Amino acid sequence: MEKLLNRAKDIKIIFFDIDDTLRVKDTGYMPASIPQVFAALREKGILTGIATGRNLFGVVPEIRALNPDFFVTANGAYVADGKGQIIYDKPLPETVVTNLVTWLERSDVDHVFYGSDAVVASKWTDLMSDAITPVYGKLSVDPDFYQTHAVYQMLTLSEQDDQLVLPDNLAKQVRMVRWHQHSSDIVPMTGSKAEGVRRVLEQLRLSVDNVMNFGDELNDVELFDLGGLSVAMKVSHPKIMKMADYITDTVENDGIEKALKALNIL
Repeated sequence: MEKLLNRAKDIKIIFFDIDDTLRVKDTGYMPASIPQVFAALREKGILTGIATGRNLFGVVPEIRALNPDFFVTANGAYVADGKGQIIYDKPLPETVVTNLVTWLERSDVDHVFYGSDAVVASKWTDLMSDAITPVYGKLSVDPDFYQTHAVYQMLTLSEQDDQLVLPDNLAKQVRMVRWHQHSSDIVPMTGSKAEGVRRVLEQLRLSVDNVMNFGDELNDVELFDLGGLSVAMKVSHPKIMKMADYITDTVENDGIEKALKALNIL
């Protein structure tokens, strides 16, 4: 613990996942301690950021109201500061999106497109509703969205999602990351929250030793690998629990506040 406390002294910026980290995904519950934490960090001169698989459309009002300094969204593909200035903007190549749509349609797999500030479904089904509604509510439907908008990542929706295998022509360019029993993120091969956070650190001229990350799911793996201090929530995926420097309590039990106090950051 002494080593962790020494490392915590170097923290200058903290990134937070949203779902089951800042708020409960299924209910939207966010404890009163969260706004207090952000205000206290601001008073201490510690910067804050959101690092999420959601895009800006999915950053709900109560999270925006925390006034974080940075938004790393769409698993690192779209990064902006708190004033809306874009730091990093890397949509999937148009040919890759077209090939993904062709493969998914041939495989009879429904899908979701992530624009910079829109989330659109190819079709709205009960399976789609079960996975997506707790995160985004009901989505608009436009199977041709990708033809007129930049796409930063996609989601698969299938009863056999765990059996989907990318064809060879796509497997070299994108990868799938499970986040739900019926759905996976499709992100660039080199894309991750870590890439987005790295861009913020470069702009601030900070090192990885200056960053702390809170997360719970597999799309936090690269972020936890990046360096700095990593804190997993009590409900985290087992792989994330093993990677974490520190494991804290659940959202409902003020896990973030407890961790920051235990590490003498607050």
